[in-house]
Amino acid sequence: MQDLQAMTEEYLRYWGLDHHPFLLAPDGNMMCVTGQYFECFERLKYAINTNKGGVIVASEDAGLGKTTILLKLIDEMKAEYGSHFRYALVDHPTLTADQMIGQITGLITGETPADDKLKNLTTLKNALIAGKMEGGKNIIVIDEGQMLCDERNVLQELRVLINLTHNNEYLHTFILSGQKVLWDTLQDMPEFWQRLPVRYYFTPLRFEETRELIRYRLNKAGLDVAREIFAEDAIEIIHKYSKGLPRTVIAVSDLALLNGYNDKTRRIGFKEVSKAINSMSGRGESLPYIVADRREEAKETAKPSSEAAAAAVNRGPAAPLEYISHSARQPFFDQHSPQFLKPVLITLLTLLFVFIGAAGYHFILAPKQPQNTVVGKEIQKPETPKEPAAESAQVKNPQETTETQPQHQASVQAPSDAAPETDVIATFREEMKKKHESAENRVAVVKAVAANIRSGPGIESPRILTIIQGEILPILAEQSDGTGMKWYKVSLYGNRTGWIASEVATATAK
Repeated sequence: MQDLQAMTEEYLRYWGLDHHPFLLAPDGNMMCVTGQYFECFERLKYAINTNKGGVIVASEDAGLGKTTILLKLIDEMKAEYGSHFRYALVDHPTLTADQMIGQITGLITGETPADDKLKNLTTLKNALIAGKMEGGKNIIVIDEGQMLCDERNVLQELRVLINLTHNNEYLHTFILSGQKVLWDTLQDMPEFWQRLPVRYYFTPLRFEETRELIRYRLNKAGLDVAREIFAEDAIEIIHKYSKGLPRTVIAVSDLALLNGYNDKTRRIGFKEVSKAINSMSGRGESLPYIVADRREEAKETAKPSSEAAAAAVNRGPAAPLEYISHSARQPFFDQHSPQFLKPVLITLLTLLFVFIGAAGYHFILAPKQPQNTVVGKEIQKPETPKEPAAESAQVKNPQETTETQPQHQASVQAPSDAAPETDVIATFREEMKKKHESAENRVAVVKAVAANIRSGPGIESPRILTIIQGEILPILAEQSDGTGMKWYKVSLYGNRTGWIASEVATATAK
């Protein structure tokens, strides 16, 4: 045990970390709240603060971070409301309806529930009313809700549980979390679906989000922000293998760090990540590695006969990346070289004949271009007359004026896209100057790590874009929504405007 602890400490010191960055257990403190996670977190807090009643959080696949963001929400509510915050988190919902009510009652009250369902419901409602009267918040969270899809009687019991009210207000916020099948099931239950007005659906991460997740966890674990441990190609391989699932990203990154420590390397690259992926897929380690051809054409033309080459083009969910060893690759090309060379040579010869034929047609058969053909148009500025001719221009022959008019138009008329760039820049600067003047010299400074810009002054308005901490935006107007939250109308690039909440931005004078 001491040897294992000493190895762990040495491992952390080697990478310059304070604690492990890639543990699989859900941890709200390690949650990277950006992008879709930031928007979901905003909606959860909005539902609690405005007593919306019901919320559903679902995801396309398992491992997209639903449990982690719920734990972070609970931690933030604890920090804000202290002992006035009461919650029940049921993470194993394979219970009967009576057992579900009893467990929720015990978690809310902190006492052992009774065997009688009616008594538990009475105790639960009294505890929720007490928390409400104290000015606190109550939430009931059911995680892994997809396990209840075939238990309609339990779902109906939870639906009725949402209806616990006092003085025309919901006594708690009910949050139901699960995978896609739960989302589909509840849509077939309109009486339940309508009681979940706040909804969010997670999708797999994009490459940029995968990179941000890895960097955030390393920095949160104590890594110097100026240091990059994972190379860009290593992150790309991790993203491709994980298919954007955070849980798989974390697992591969953890093994890659361990491989780097064992090999005493200072940067995680292709070698360390490929070894981690092969270990996870049960293929062991086979060095040296060669990146197989990633083009889709190779899958159609190449027909590997060896087992190693067949694994290289296998793109199943649990398959390793497209890597094969020298020992597997060399015999394959030695045996099949004529088979590949023949179609290549035929293709090259065909292209050569086509090129020769096209060249012959161009130089021999193609008609020559007439000498008077206009091949270009030169825009000339009209010459400035040497002497004023205002009076003489009025008495000119009308026929003479008509003949000279086309020449004049050709010299001064130019395409619209030929306008000087300086005019565009000057116009843009003038517009920004007017916006700044109308904003009464007030700006909004983004204070959150990431903040959403919305189309209107309200949390339910569509999100336009997300900006990062430190951005400064001119304020055009100010308005409060139905909850009393203040919103600032700000100027964006390209003559666009949007609204940002005062919770994530600070209004100040220039």
